[in-house]
Amino acid sequence: MITGKKREPAKWILSKELKDTNVMEDTHGEDQTKPYIITPLGTRVKRVIITGMITSKNVDDNLTKATIADNSGAFYISAFSSGYNAEAKFALDSMDLDSAVMVMGRVNPFKTEEGVFYFNINPEMVVRTESMGLEMWKSKAVWIALRKIYAIREALKAEDTDVNNLTSIGYSTEEAECAIRAKKHYHDYDFQEFSKIAEGVLKFSQEKNQNAELKELILAAIRKNDTDGKGCKYEDILSATLRDGVERVQVDEILNTLGSEGEVYEVSLKRFKAI
Repeated sequence: MITGKKREPAKWILSKELKDTNVMEDTHGEDQTKPYIITPLGTRVKRVIITGMITSKNVDDNLTKATIADNSGAFYISAFSSGYNAEAKFALDSMDLDSAVMVMGRVNPFKTEEGVFYFNINPEMVVRTESMGLEMWKSKAVWIALRKIYAIREALKAEDTDVNNLTSIGYSTEEAECAIRAKKHYHDYDFQEFSKIAEGVLKFSQEKNQNAELKELILAAIRKNDTDGKGCKYEDILSATLRDGVERVQVDEILNTLGSEGEVYEVSLKRFKAI
């Protein structure tokens, strides 16, 4: 009886974690040409799941190259028209710059003679996502990364800390194994800096969601108070938003943003109309 080979699980990862990787673990047996990488957070991985915005794209008949940013850095994608993952190239080709996407694919590592690592992702699946979905997936990646960092900090407290020690205080087996690998290969890595960057990604996502909610609040106030067709008074916008604890400077910033995005325009001095 012939059985299919089990596929490697894909791991959620931030771009900084991949970029800072400098350990490549050779596999044994028939799969030697496809090595694992071990990231600074101890993630042992061949396949990844990433999310971000398409910031650049170069389309050719046989190959599409793209850059996807997630607020901690950038991923580099190479999608080919040949092979069983050709659908990923077609999906990527159909997307515009600044599209929010989720990508699952295989990491293709390259190490120069000088010991510098470069990583490319060959996508198996490319899916467009809405802005809210993008922030949710980024938050998931941050949460996974921060959990690993907490486990690493525990592992670094004692020389003889092992997986059992970490699982006994609440970490999963995956988190514990990652922490032990990170301790072995990246003992001098700046985990504090990584933590700050990851938390910054999370803060950016939260602020973006809050701004989206504030935009809807202000648009609703403008439409509701434009009773005579001459536009909503600025004071009415302030009254509607101040009740929700929104500061005046935030209102001004969102009005400017809505104006630049073509959502509202100033009919006359301090009177706004939604388009």
